[in-house]
Amino acid sequence: MAAEPWDPVERDRRYASAKRDGLTRLLTEGDSWFDYPPHPNIVDWLEAEGHWAIKRLEKSGDTVANMASDTNLSVLRSIARREKPTCILLSGGGNDLFVPIPESSDLKWIFRLLLDFDSTKTAAEHLSPTVWDMKRTEIRLAYVRLIDALGSFAPIVIHGYDYLIPSGERAKYDGFRVSGPWILPSMRAHNIVDPSFQREILRVLIDGFNQVLEALERAFPTSVIYVDLRGTLDPNHDWMNEIHPTEQGFRMVEQKLAAAIRTRLPGVIQARALTP
Repeated sequence: MAAEPWDPVERDRRYASAKRDGLTRLLTEGDSWFDYPPHPNIVDWLEAEGHWAIKRLEKSGDTVANMASDTNLSVLRSIARREKPTCILLSGGGNDLFVPIPESSDLKWIFRLLLDFDSTKTAAEHLSPTVWDMKRTEIRLAYVRLIDALGSFAPIVIHGYDYLIPSGERAKYDGFRVSGPWILPSMRAHNIVDPSFQREILRVLIDGFNQVLEALERAFPTSVIYVDLRGTLDPNHDWMNEIHPTEQGFRMVEQKLAAAIRTRLPGVIQARALTP
């Protein structure tokens, strides 16, 4: 039986072949935007360009908090030291906002962030400032740990997310396993039911998340390349479910990331053999 493209052994085989061909080495670590089995994701599209040898470590559902754990950082540092990537791509933070909470079978962390609907308040005022500040600090510190651990090996490319859609759509991985929805049940639990207002709240949320990443680029200008993806996807056509783009949506995101690598790291794509 042929190996699936997302199988770790198959990924390592492709990486070894691309290294032998002298392609530019990348190291990727992240969440489902880099590892989405139902259809090609960002890193799949990068591989399809034929310019890169990509050592892939991402895992669907991963959190940036887990990526920054001592155990994971030790692995990342060892691989970065051995493989000598030209740059490192990180994708993380989304799952930190939507992990399940113990007290419910269907509500996610965002439930704790949201406040009950109040027609006299703005979208921003429906986010608890205390809870939001704590989560943004948690995400920022996890990224700082990753940057401190990896920034000496290669420039690090990080990206935000485009404006998510509270559609209630679930992700179907193989026809049997499903995940989500991540957003709509929590909003409804707070009586936030107007679709337009739901999207306004998510704009505030995503803008706040991107501000964290923008600040990281300012704080680490020689180590971090931040890619702003807001406005990339058509909200009516380019989302497969609440937090994952369609196949073509991922392609558009990949093009922005690849363009940022080429622009910020000129001459990065050169067919050359690297020291093993």
